Amino acid sequence: MQSTCDLVIVGAGAAGLAAADAAGKAGLNVELLEAMDRIGGRAFTDTLSLPAPFDHGCQWLHSAGINPFRQEADKRGFRYWTDPLPIRIHDGNGWLNDDANQRYAAFSDATSDKIDAAALAGDDGAAAAFIDRNNPWAQLFARNYAGILAVAPERSATYDSGRYTDTDEDWPVENGYGALIAATYAHVPVHLNCPVQSIDWSGTEIMVGTTNGKILCRAVLVTVSIRVLKAGRLKFFPQLPGWKCHALERIEMGYAEKVGFWLKRDPCPDIGMHYAMLNGPEAPDAAFLVKPYGRPMITFFAGADYARDLFVQGEEAAIVAARKLLGDTFGAEIAGNIAAAKATQWVANPWVGGGYSSLKPGGGEARADLAKPVDNRLFFAGEATSPDAFTTAHGARKSGIDAVNTIVAALSN
Repeated sequence: MQSTCDLVIVGAGAAGLAAADAAGKAGLNVELLEAMDRIGGRAFTDTLSLPAPFDHGCQWLHSAGINPFRQEADKRGFRYWTDPLPIRIHDGNGWLNDDANQRYAAFSDATSDKIDAAALAGDDGAAAAFIDRNNPWAQLFARNYAGILAVAPERSATYDSGRYTDTDEDWPVENGYGALIAATYAHVPVHLNCPVQSIDWSGTEIMVGTTNGKILCRAVLVTVSIRVLKAGRLKFFPQLPGWKCHALERIEMGYAEKVGFWLKRDPCPDIGMHYAMLNGPEAPDAAFLVKPYGRPMITFFAGADYARDLFVQGEEAAIVAARKLLGDTFGAEIAGNIAAAKATQWVANPWVGGGYSSLKPGGGEARADLAKPVDNRLFFAGEATSPDAFTTAHGARKSGIDAVNTIVAALSN
């Protein structure tokens, strides 16, 4: 690791990797530092725990038609699923029919339109205000919303779902989205197991303190998760200005976790890959992806505070709870059909601390404020700073590239 450089990038997730790649191509002398023992951040494909790749985090090529990682997938031979995923709804007693599914879809579309209209009109209040709680589908909508946004609609500003650019192309990557991102940026030099502890920007040069030594540089790009920033694991000297701290206060970390179950035989011989939603009276904020890519596998998805409270208890507790819900939904005999199981642990990961960012009600332009540089020397990127692709890998990627373009201009002056 060099003792001096033009730019230090903190974090080798999608934003940091894309930024380091762009900065190198722009001729900057860059050091990319990563606290974990791997690259990718919240994009991680586990190839050891189950017989097939299991994405702990990023899994879907969201807005695939405009997602540059789709082109990277095509270039590298990564397969993805383009067919629409059928949805089944379980009410705690059994599966609902197609007519019920269509009624829910109609309510969901109408409610989403109301939330989006509010955002377009400049109302950044809670999304929950636009859910008709007298409608029998209201709770299922709220549960699905919490699964997608990683927080309950009471804690999510309309701006998040309303401003997100969605092409309705959400294509899961068969070989693993984390593996795709790792392959895309395999050429980018990175220092692993190198947590950054401090950034001292009080002098003419910025001094970055790490567990492996110090680096002097002209600019720093911070791409760590919103949880790491808010927890103060990264010390700034002097402290960040009040307007930047105010932006952090208006964004919180949502929670998204999974348990992957590998089964001894096909759990649904007559049905292909589909999404199973839970609508029982005691159902948590959770759902199942059944037979991904035709494999004998079911992935349990947990969201929002339910995910946090369950998975913070540890992997075994999460597997036990998910197994019970699996039996309640697909029949008790499925427990004997489980060959292997693996739970994620994002909430316990000190370098992540959850799923992805969420704008609080009344948060206004906090994401844009978070993206603004400080003193034209401290720069910020990551999914939390994206104006219209927050929560996604491609949004993080673009934020890193955009930040480098700003950095190049700043350093040339």
